This record gives sequence, structure tokens and C-alpha cells, in this order.
Amino acid sequence: PELELYSTYASTEMQSSFTECSHHNGGHVPCDLIAVELLDENNNPVRPGEIGEVTITTLGVEGMPLVRFKTGDMCIGYEDVCSCGRNSMRLSSVLGRKGQMIKYKGTTLYPPALFDILDNIPNIKNYIVEVFTNSIGTDQIRIRVGSEDHSETFIKQIKDIFRSKVRVAPDVIFEPVELIAKLQMPPTSRKVIKFIDRRN
Repeated sequence: PELELYSTYASTEMQSSFTECSHHNGGHVPCDLIAVELLDENNNPVRPGEIGEVTITTLGVEGMPLVRFKTGDMCIGYEDVCSCGRNSMRLSSVLGRKGQMIKYKGTTLYPPALFDILDNIPNIKNYIVEVFTNSIGTDQIRIRVGSEDHSETFIKQIKDIFRSKVRVAPDVIFEPVELIAKLQMPPTSRKVIKFIDRRN
């Protein structure tokens, strides 16, 4: 038998959750429990289809009511009527955290999108995505890849895949698989680290 998975999104502050229906078109906002806005960096609503920070106002919560609480999560909102018939707003999955937003060569990126690309390149054993501030003060991305294949052809293949998926290609360097594995699991961490932010 097939297992059907449903995406959900919630937090303690929200006191509610957003769950996909069987049409998998985003998590339905429980409008009787929470008001949701998607805001840009200047606290203005984003246009339909654009990424914005999930900002919530709880309705009916007495212990810790919140008004325009910024979650730090970046999502896309869908306003069209869902195939199930509901006409409430829906939220995409979380595309990234506001603090991890990368502006690279005119393109806005979030680490999960980079992870998704790297996780689907067969010859990559492990990796770490690093972002730092370059000499002209803009974001630079370096991907440290653990792989048995160190060829220039493979670097070109990785960059071509990035260009086709996100329109830009980061710097790629090869390092021993064992070294990347150690960097991913430092003694103080309980989970694998795939993203290191070295920006000023």
C-alpha cells in the first residue's frame, strides 16, 4: 500500500497549525484561529506569488496573544480557491529562515533550496554550504563538496545543475569526505550542520 504524506506547519507561538488537504496545494490557514500576513523587509505585504515573512496575529488566545508577530519563516501565500473548495489562504512549505536569506548575483536564495539540489546529485557524498561577505561587501557562496570524483567535468556538471535550478552557480571546492563529515558534526552539535554563515 502507498503512504500519502501531508505537510504541516506550526509553532508554539501560533497555538494552531496549517495542514495540507488531499490536494497538496499548501497548508490551509485556520482563519478562525489566526490571521496571517506575508511581509517584505519594509513591513509591506508582498505581491501574490512572492516570498514574504510569515507574520501572525493570534485570535482568541488569552494567555499570550500576539499581534503581527514575525516568525522569521519565509513562505509564499496562495490566495486562489483550492481544488478542495476552500477559499482560505494557503501557505507553501517554509522556503527558509529570514536570517539565512542569501542575495547572490541578483538572486535571492535560501539554504534549503541549495540542499535540495546537492542532495540529488549522485556523486556527492556530503557537503557544507558556506556564505561569506566578499571584498566588495556582497554575499558569496562556497560549496565544500565531499566526493570521490574531483574532476573539472564534475565541477562543471554541478554548476550547470545550479544554473538550471536557481539561475546562478556558486563556487565549488572538493575536500575529503571524512573532513566534511567532521565539520558537519562538531562535538557541540546534536544535528548535522550543512550551512555555515560567515557574513560580517
